[in-house]
Amino acid sequence: MTFKANPFLERMSEKMTSDSDFVRLFSPKIFERLDERAFDGALHLLRSAPGGGKTTLLRALTPPALNAFWSARKNPDLAESYTRLVSRGVLDAQRGPQLLGVLLSCASGYADLPPGADLKKETLFRALFDCRVVLRAMRNVAALTALSSNYDLSAIKLSYDEELPTLQGVPLLTDAASMVAWAEQLEQAVYASLDSLKPDHERQMPAHYRFESVLWLQAVRFSVGGEPFAPNRLLMIDDVQRLRRSQRELLIDELTIMRPTIPVWLSERTVAMDEVALLSQGAREGRDVREYSLEELWSSSKGGAQSFVAFAQNVLDRRMKRQDSLASSFSQCLRSELTSAEVQAVFEKGVLKFDAWAEHLRDRPRYAESLRTASAFSNEPGLNSLIELYSIRILLARDEAKRQSTFVELLLSNEELESRDSSQVRAAAELFAHAEADLPYYFGLDKLASVASNNVEELLFFASELYVGLQARQMLRKPDLIISPAAQEKLLKAAAKKRRDFIPKNHQQGSRAQKLLDAIGAFCRSRTFPPNAPYAPGVTGIRLNQSELQRVVRAHNTSAPSLMMLRKVIAECVAENLLIVKPSAPSGSREAGTVFYLSRALCMHYDLPLQYGGWQDIRASELEKWMESGRPQVMPLDLEMP
Repeated sequence: MTFKANPFLERMSEKMTSDSDFVRLFSPKIFERLDERAFDGALHLLRSAPGGGKTTLLRALTPPALNAFWSARKNPDLAESYTRLVSRGVLDAQRGPQLLGVLLSCASGYADLPPGADLKKETLFRALFDCRVVLRAMRNVAALTALSSNYDLSAIKLSYDEELPTLQGVPLLTDAASMVAWAEQLEQAVYASLDSLKPDHERQMPAHYRFESVLWLQAVRFSVGGEPFAPNRLLMIDDVQRLRRSQRELLIDELTIMRPTIPVWLSERTVAMDEVALLSQGAREGRDVREYSLEELWSSSKGGAQSFVAFAQNVLDRRMKRQDSLASSFSQCLRSELTSAEVQAVFEKGVLKFDAWAEHLRDRPRYAESLRTASAFSNEPGLNSLIELYSIRILLARDEAKRQSTFVELLLSNEELESRDSSQVRAAAELFAHAEADLPYYFGLDKLASVASNNVEELLFFASELYVGLQARQMLRKPDLIISPAAQEKLLKAAAKKRRDFIPKNHQQGSRAQKLLDAIGAFCRSRTFPPNAPYAPGVTGIRLNQSELQRVVRAHNTSAPSLMMLRKVIAECVAENLLIVKPSAPSGSREAGTVFYLSRALCMHYDLPLQYGGWQDIRASELEKWMESGRPQVMPLDLEMP
């Protein structure tokens, strides 16, 4: 048997992927999490870090993909996708595609427009946007009807709702070929105006004073041979972050005020510490504008983290079907349990570590009963006994830290010790056993999904590294093509290190970002691994309270260049999925703030837990030092806010 090319290296949204391959790889489980209101008439903002699945989701709703879904509707492997699309009204069981999805990218063309926000420059931006919406819509109608040339387009007739307001820039033509010709001529006129050497006041610029193409798209009705066609509409605008700030503000503000009757999706990368208001004044979240974080879709209360695990397994299994050397289920290639021999080796190390630590407690009567219990676990080799030993150690360390010196110590009973136990303590015990006794920690499908930080591209990257391990086992003619927990962890940690080492080469402020992240990782370790595990299961992020955050956000190059650089570095880390932002509500003892968690891949690199929740307050001035100087040799023990 020979392996085909690594099926996890190909990205679903890449243009070289054919539509038939795309629909086989696309996981419909995203529609389980996407709010049903996303298909209502309104402005919808979709955000995620790179690789979060934005472009893949948008492509799935374009005519070529919908045609492919419809053509393959009887394929058992696509039954779930077909059912999901039918339930959303995108496909009809008898009539086929019902949605005209119009996808535009802001990655090309708009940056050629002159900077600024005066009236003439705004009309050029609107005109270019309008002609591209119309042109893309007409081409997509042709794709849905299997037409391709202007001659064939004459078979498509256009009509309009009577309620459509008067349009000044977009003509209400009644045949598709004429609309295509108008859009092409307008695009040529826009670029002719840009290329002209005449002064602005002498140029003939297209006059578009609002985004009329949106009004046109929601009012136009298509028919072929007298039969209505593609009654539902969806306008999708990708890479909005590539627009200039003035263009982005103008687009969001005017579309919000317009209150479209069709869904308009704006897709952009996650932005952190941006002073620009994303919503226009008067817009109400939930009615005029609806925001969705693709990462947050998987961590909401409905289904929680297990939803992303199910999604991850679906994505990976669809990839596995592109090769015939292994089982079709990716999880079947990952051993999820330790063998008795592996447990024995780890257990012996753990017992030695426990005995060495507990030596100073042997003469303390208070801990006699607890140590006898620990001794019993030491004589019962097993994974559960190892976790019990480390849990006892953490609880004894906590008790010892709280005790004041007294002449008489009361006995610490097993019942009292057990009452202090918790799932957090056991989670910390497992992490301690990993750090000290080499207990494999980062293995199995659940951990793989966690390491991906709810990001599809991260998931595929780590899966591709595991697949390389499977290839190596085959080349070495191993008796089975299953990766052990220790081997999984080794491969995943090597991949995480590769990600960390590549930061300086892949980011504008990469060197500073790497220093800052390394320092945050060291700081989190210093708070995670004290013997009493004070923040069990561990700390994986830092928090800037509202006052500190405002200092960074309002920094300027002239008055605070270092803070301004910190703002750029943090924003870049968030945009590139290296830091994960979550709000922190105020409490009686602290003000509100923002938590910046390390990505779960970086948590693995720094041997930290993969759970959220553990964070520590820190000052912006400390982050400035870390950004410039790198990892401190000795972490400060107390960083209380002033």
